[in-house]
Amino acid sequence: MKAIKLASVFAVSAVAAAVSTSTFAVEPVFSGEAGIEYVSYYGESKDTGDLADGTDLGEVELSIDTGVVYAEIEVKTTGDDEGTDINFEKLYVKQGAVSFGRFDGSVSTGAFMGMNELQSGVDLRTAQGDTDNTGLRYAVAPGLTVALEATTNSNDDSDIGAAISYVVDLDAVKLGISGGAIGDANSVNVGAQFNAGPATLSANYGVGETGTDNTTDVQQAGFGVELAATDALTLILQYSKDLEGDKEDGTYFVAEYAAGDLTYYYKNYNGDLAADSAYGGSEHHTVGVKAFF
Repeated sequence: MKAIKLASVFAVSAVAAAVSTSTFAVEPVFSGEAGIEYVSYYGESKDTGDLADGTDLGEVELSIDTGVVYAEIEVKTTGDDEGTDINFEKLYVKQGAVSFGRFDGSVSTGAFMGMNELQSGVDLRTAQGDTDNTGLRYAVAPGLTVALEATTNSNDDSDIGAAISYVVDLDAVKLGISGGAIGDANSVNVGAQFNAGPATLSANYGVGETGTDNTTDVQQAGFGVELAATDALTLILQYSKDLEGDKEDGTYFVAEYAAGDLTYYYKNYNGDLAADSAYGGSEHHTVGVKAFF
């Protein structure tokens, strides 16, 4: 009997060692972009100095998937004296339908589709200043995810809440609803995306209360269209509007042309909501060229 027990112990140890070996043998995947661009400010920010920039455009992502642990590290230039930011975007454990650890974003915004430049849905963590989110997620069925999520409020105490997202893909149309509650915050987001030949149309609406000790009513809506004009030319237009507070709105437009290994582009951030965009939050034009790897 003792021999059988010892054999079982060694067998389990051998399996564990094999899993451990295979875990660390996984090849990391690098991706990113590099290029150069010229930024010109206008409107209320027209007195801001224009920017010709190459290094600040650079970004490298390292992703590792062992089958049990998924890690994603982002290395991005900041444009200031600090030089470079290195962040764990994601770091979580997967066990069947369950995953737990650090995620990028909240399940509560899972139904907000096709738009993330000016608005990305009413997020339970909006008041936290970042998108890193600790949580426990369970994939109940295809498109249906439930989660426990944690956050940190202004008193450095952790709040724990729940979120749910359900997105159904019907080929020509995707429909979704998501939301949740954590502490005093809550949110509901609904979205729809339609495929019409070379065009993809997106419509989204979100409502809720964000914050910790003091909540703020949030309500936003948006519409977007992405058009594959040719195999090389892509056009994107997004319109977003806040329906609470100052009721600001804004548009984001981009034209991208792929030629060989290079992508040439023009971008425009217009309106008050440009304050939430890149380059310090100002209305601006951007012309550039980059390569992906």
